[in-house]
Amino acid sequence: MILETGREVQGLGCDLMGYLGVLGVSPSTFGFWAREQSEGRLIEQPPRPPTQEEEKLWAEIRQKMRDLAHRRHYTFGLIPLWTQYKERIAREKFREMAREVRREVNREKRNNLLRYEFTHPDVAHSLDFVQLPPGTQYPGRRYMIRILDDCTRCTLWKAITKHKGMYVGAEAVRKHFEGGCIPLLFKFDLEFAHSEFEKLLLAHQVVPLPNPPRYPQANGKNERANKDVRNWLQSFGPEQDWTTAELQKELQFCITEFDELTERAMFGGTSRRKAYDSMERAKVDRAAFLKDAIDFRRHLLMRPENRLSPMQAWRVAAKEMLKKYELVRYSGPQEV
Repeated sequence: MILETGREVQGLGCDLMGYLGVLGVSPSTFGFWAREQSEGRLIEQPPRPPTQEEEKLWAEIRQKMRDLAHRRHYTFGLIPLWTQYKERIAREKFREMAREVRREVNREKRNNLLRYEFTHPDVAHSLDFVQLPPGTQYPGRRYMIRILDDCTRCTLWKAITKHKGMYVGAEAVRKHFEGGCIPLLFKFDLEFAHSEFEKLLLAHQVVPLPNPPRYPQANGKNERANKDVRNWLQSFGPEQDWTTAELQKELQFCITEFDELTERAMFGGTSRRKAYDSMERAKVDRAAFLKDAIDFRRHLLMRPENRLSPMQAWRVAAKEMLKKYELVRYSGPQEV
C-alpha cells in the first residue's frame, strides 16, 4: 500500500520525501521495496493459523493478564510478565493481548476488585499516621503513629507525635523492631522511600515493600481503621481540648476495644488480637527469603530494557517472593 501511494504521489509531482517522512519510512527502504516488487519478491504472505502450542501459550498469558487486570496498576505488573515470556511471543502480539484483556476486564460488572491478603501474621507489617485533635499542650497538629500487622489488622505498636515524616517513621520502626517483633516484609508509602529507611529494614533482614507510585496516601484498609479511631474521639463531642495523657488513655481503650473486644467474623468469631496471638506463623527461612528478593531485584534492575525505579523494583521483587513462598492469596471479587 505504501508503494502504490508513493507512486501516486510521484505521478502527481508532489513531495515523495515528505510523504515518506510522515510515515517514518526512509527513502532507501522505499527504494528497496520498489526493487523487490519489480522483481516479484515482495509478496505479502497470508496469515497462517496459530499452532496448538501457540494457542496454549496465549491462553496461559491471557489468564495471568486477567489476574493482573483485576488489581491496581495493571501496567506495573505487565513488565515482569513480558520479561518472563519475551522469548516466546512477539511484542506486538503481547501488547495486543494486553489491550484486549484490559478492555474485557473493564467491561465486567463486579462488586469488588481482586484483593490480596497475607496468609499468616508477621508476614508483613505496615506503618500509618492518624491525625489527632489539637489539645492544650500542643496547639498545633498531633498524630498517632501506628504499626499494624497486615494479616489480622491488629495494632502492634503506637505512639503520639507532633511531627510526621521519614525520620519519625524510621525511629518508630526501630523501636518496634527492638521489641523483637520483626516481619518478613514492611509496607510503607513513598514518603519513606529513603536510603536510610531501606538500610534500617535490610539490617534487620526485612524486605522493603513500598507502595506503588501515585498510591493513595490513606489506603482502604488503613482508612477504615483510622475512621474507627476518629469516630471514637468525636463521640465525646466537638472541640474536646484533650491533654496528651487523656488522649493516650482514650486511644489505649479505643484500640483495645477495636482490636481485642470486637469479634470479627473473618477470624471465626475471634478478635484481631486473639487471631494474631493464636494463628500459626509462616515457616520460612528469613535469610533465604531476603536473598531471593535481593537477587530478583538485581536481575530486574540489570535488564537492558529496565524502566523500574529502585523502589519499584523492590515492590515487584517482594510480590514475586510472596507468590513463590505462597505467603499471599487472592480473595477474588466478593459478593456483598
